[in-house]
Order: sequence, then C-alpha cells, then structure tokens
Amino acid sequence: MHPATERVPPPAQRLFAHLPRADQRRWAGVYLRGLLTTQGKKSLRRIAASVTPSPTAPQSLQQFVNDSAWPWRPVRAELARWVAEHTAPHAWTLAPVVIPKRGALSAGVHRRFVPAVGRTVNCQLAVGAFLSGDLGDLSVDWRLYLPRRWTEDAALRHQARVPEVTGHATATELCLALADRLARTTPEMPPVVVHTDGHIDAAAVIEGLDARGLDWIVALPDTLPLAPAPVTDPHPADTTGAHTVPEPADDLLRRHARPSVTTPLAPGRPRFGTLRVLLPAHHRPALLVGVWTTPRPRPDRVWLTNLPPAWQSRALAVIGSATAARVGVAEAELGLHDFAGRSYPGWHRHATLVSVASAHRRLGHEVCLAPGGG
Repeated sequence: MHPATERVPPPAQRLFAHLPRADQRRWAGVYLRGLLTTQGKKSLRRIAASVTPSPTAPQSLQQFVNDSAWPWRPVRAELARWVAEHTAPHAWTLAPVVIPKRGALSAGVHRRFVPAVGRTVNCQLAVGAFLSGDLGDLSVDWRLYLPRRWTEDAALRHQARVPEVTGHATATELCLALADRLARTTPEMPPVVVHTDGHIDAAAVIEGLDARGLDWIVALPDTLPLAPAPVTDPHPADTTGAHTVPEPADDLLRRHARPSVTTPLAPGRPRFGTLRVLLPAHHRPALLVGVWTTPRPRPDRVWLTNLPPAWQSRALAVIGSATAARVGVAEAELGLHDFAGRSYPGWHRHATLVSVASAHRRLGHEVCLAPGGG
C-alpha cells in the first residue's frame, strides 16, 4: 500500500467525510473507482481486480459494503447538495426501478408483474429520487420495497438484517417518503415528477403530493377516469363544458385536447395536447397533458399536473424531458443490478456508491483514486 496516494480527493473526499474510519473512506474510493472502470458485470471480484492487485481486496470490499456499519444516509444527503451545486434542478423525479434477480434470498426479492416487459419477473423493486436538470437524471436517494413476507417473517428479517423499525410500505408510500425527504432538504422545491410505470398508484400519489402542498407532474395510466373541468371562457370550437362524466384519460385527450403544438409532428419532436380536468377525489382543476411521439390518434404518454396555467410552457418542457428520459439506465450501467449480497444494509450502501459514481461520471469529474490494499 502507498498511503500517500490512497487519499480520496475532492469531491469524493467531501461525500465520504461522514464515514467514521479512514479505512472505510479509502475502501469507498476503491469501490467507486471500480464501479467507474470495471467493464461488464460489476461483481466484487471484478471490481477489485480492475483497481488493485491485492488478493485480499475482494474480501475487504465485501466487508466494507456488507458488514461495516457505516451510515449511508449522510453520504446521500451530501451527494444531493453537491449535485444541486453543479446543475440547476428543473424537477425532482421519483421513479420505480425493477432489478431482476435469481433466487429468493436477496433482501426484498419477490415475483411481480412488470408492465414494461409484459410478464411476471423475479426481482427487487426500488424507488429512486433523481435530480433532473440539463445533465439528465442523477440519482441521490433510494428506498427498497419490502413485501409483507419480508417485514413480517422474523427469520427473513434477521437473515437480511432488516432494521426493526422498517415496516411494510407500498411503493406509493415509499415514493411519498422520498418526496418528504426532498422537501425537508431543498430550500426551493422544484416540481416533483413521478413515473408510476404500473408500480405506483397514480391517484394515491397525486393525493399525497397535493396534501403536502407540492407542485407535481405525475404519469397516468391511460385508463384513469377523469372529468373535464367546467369551461369558464369557452373557445368557439370547444365543447368540453358539456362533458362532466369521467372518461378514460386517453379518450379525453384524443377527442377534446387542445393542441399545444400545431405544426406537423417532426422526427424526434413530441407533440402535446392539453385539457383542463378535475383532480381525482377533488374539485380543483389540473392540466391533463398527452404526448404524441408517433402519428397515432391516442397519446403515447399521459401526464397530469397541478402547475398553474401561467406555467404551462414550463410544465410542457419538463414533461417533454420526462417522456424521453431513461430513468435508472445510467445506474444500471454502473452496477446497480449487479449487487450479489443479500443484506438490506448492503444493498443500500451499494446503491449509494452507484449514485456517487453516476454523479461523478455525469458531472465530468475525473476520479483519480489509487488502488487499495489488503
């Protein structure tokens, strides 16, 4: 080992400053460099081999991420501040991320139907918080969904080292918990964008965000029934005032939306249609937005937002970016799906380090971390 060359430089030094021991900070640097440089699957053995010749490095990394009791939440909080300093947030994005798994022993693993692939898969389900700005979507916080059998079976909890205070929470509740954390740590909260993707209840998350007084933009299932808002200043060609019975969102947009872009659909450029509707379970109006990326009659994506009419252009810009986003892909490329450990704390530490690696790569900082030793 060469201690003088193993110090973790800024900004990584800042992010890992909360780790209580020097050896933990050093191994954090080794792990981070391994995530950034290892090609293909990022197993602990491959990560170690890519950054250090030490034969004991895999065991040391295993101990660091799975067994060493360092807190991940302070690292994530500092990561969120660092990312916000380097790229202005257009929105905070909350999104479910499906992590396919083999076997039944990884914390939270279960079988669930995944609409994106049209079948039931064996997987973990995480909900991530991403700062969305000019540099794309940068993850800064995570929640891991635990089905009831993982929170109610004492043997499973012990095996995965699930903390006693961790009870069952739906993916929707995890999403709202992330929103609460962001609201506590963000002085000027931008709109919250939620990708539901068949895992988060759109109506419930809208009600929760609205009760918190947040600005929000939520992806809807096409079939969610909504009622048009009464027309107070009717357009000559507008007949939506006569329609008060809830209808599926995509039908409403197909038949009644006002086009926000009137030019023909250009390659790679979405077309929007908007309609004022009433919030589910409320009587306040909201803006229903359809996004067309193909010439077909029905929209490709449907969104609902409580942003006021004066902010419609901003809402459409955020929605356009969100529709095109591939949230979680960068983290998958950096090894989020490759963690082979079975413990709940280990998963959270690994996810934290993946988010740090993603921020480093996207923000253009060179990570000159020397290999660690055994």
